[in-house]
Amino acid sequence: MTSPVANQPRRRGTCPGVLAPMRVGDGFLLRVRVPAGVLHADHARRFAELGDRYGNGLIDLSQRGNLQLRGIADDALEPVTDALRAMGHVSADAASEAVRNVLCSPTAGLDPSALMDVRGVARTLDARLAEDTALHGLPPKFGWLVCGGGIGHLADSGTDVRFDAVDAERFRVSLGGTLAKAAPLGLCRAEDVADVASALGRAFLDLRASLPEPPRRMAGLVAAIGTAPFVTRLSAQISPPPPSGGGLGWGQVAHLMEVFGSAEPPHPNLLPRGEKGFRVGEAPAFLTTAFPFGRLTAATLAALASSCVEFRITPWRALILVAPSSDAESIARAHGAILSHADRRLKLTACSGAGGCDVGTTDTHATALAIADRAGPLLDHVRMVHVSGCAKGCAHPAIADVTLTARDGVYDVALSAKPGDATPHTGLSPADAVARVADLLTEESTGA
Repeated sequence: MTSPVANQPRRRGTCPGVLAPMRVGDGFLLRVRVPAGVLHADHARRFAELGDRYGNGLIDLSQRGNLQLRGIADDALEPVTDALRAMGHVSADAASEAVRNVLCSPTAGLDPSALMDVRGVARTLDARLAEDTALHGLPPKFGWLVCGGGIGHLADSGTDVRFDAVDAERFRVSLGGTLAKAAPLGLCRAEDVADVASALGRAFLDLRASLPEPPRRMAGLVAAIGTAPFVTRLSAQISPPPPSGGGLGWGQVAHLMEVFGSAEPPHPNLLPRGEKGFRVGEAPAFLTTAFPFGRLTAATLAALASSCVEFRITPWRALILVAPSSDAESIARAHGAILSHADRRLKLTACSGAGGCDVGTTDTHATALAIADRAGPLLDHVRMVHVSGCAKGCAHPAIADVTLTARDGVYDVALSAKPGDATPHTGLSPADAVARVADLLTEESTGA
């Protein structure tokens, strides 16, 4: 029997879910939204079993802090959905699932330098979004962020509505962007976050409808009408911002600057494992493991789940193992995890490419890894090399130091460009593209 889920309409470019699976090159993709990014080890083991039994054994970590099961067959949708529902990971319907796009500080409750443990706030917001049917009309990619500061801060994560802790009880509410760029509205109490979010979601839907071309993201609406209409609607729920401090986030950014010297984590893909004193007795409180392109196998997830009590899913396509066992690091290393900030694979970004996407025509992962092998130390001088399976640039639509854009089995290579940007280096075979990237990086490093 075919699952009712398989008969639901799907549209490319929307956000997939368990109840709205997306058919891609290797079968159905199911994105599982995990409240506050906290996944217990026993649930992770069950996820791994499902991915191995019903999928192709590949699991992706999304940039919004979710897990994605890949390669699910049509006749497997029903048993997978039933299993996920039994674990509490399925919403009432596709509409309530789609709106649950809440990003939470992944080290909440682990990091004594954070201003607030925001897990409870994030879970309450997640539940409100699912329950409030008035918000189910929000665009699919509309996102929310709850940040408590500290080592796992989300200052550089862009979203539509931000709640950034400024002390142990209050949040800075801002709209559309990163911490530095989002437009501030004022302050709200932690217990009021869900109510404020509900009011902001309603305001967004009402205000965008008045425009001839309604923006699909908050930044576009703020650019069109400013923040005054939002402040007016929320005057009873938020307090005015401090008279000084500007728009950078007040105490939140000051706190981050004091702790780290900048508003950027030590590395966007990897966090320290205990160097800053986050230890319980003699053991580290957590271990961070990244993976090339945010992809791991079901076998890897199962092995890691045997070495910790829970995971935190980060927006940097890495997993945090909470209370890791003494052999957790060796287990992670044996399964190809990235454990060092110096690992050059952290410089690489790539989409699924051929086999994982019906648009891709090249093996983007193989090309990216070949660049790491060929370019070697030259990658130390760049922030990102992006291999895109098409001009859409799903993995990274913005500018990268080096961008390879695939088309019909060949690549166009460009420096400081977005996918699809014009370049004189066109129509290169994968091998020639790898060689050209190495040559360009050599020229850049030597000033030739």
